[in-house]
Amino acid sequence: MSSNKLYFVGGLFLGTIIGGTLGVLLAPSSGDETRKKLIEGTEGALGNAYDQAVEYGENLKEQFQDMQEQFTERVNEYKNQIESKIQEIQDEVEQDIADLSEEL
Repeated sequence: MSSNKLYFVGGLFLGTIIGGTLGVLLAPSSGDETRKKLIEGTEGALGNAYDQAVEYGENLKEQFQDMQEQFTERVNEYKNQIESKIQEIQDEVEQDIADLSEEL
């Protein structure tokens, strides 16, 4: 998740909490009802925050796994290229040694 999306989600969450709190506090109801509504709203907001945190964690885990797979693939590609180059050099050196042995 990019930082812009993270800021958006954070702002949305904060706006929801502030709006819900103000709505409950400004609504014409008794103190007990207001406190009950405020508690329910807070519990709902916390539940939403938890759900969003879990979703963000799952997305982060998937991104990490993708990056790990890409890294492993690149390392294997470089390893194969290096092994191939080493074999080429080894063949050239062996050929040069054989040529020198024939000349002597």
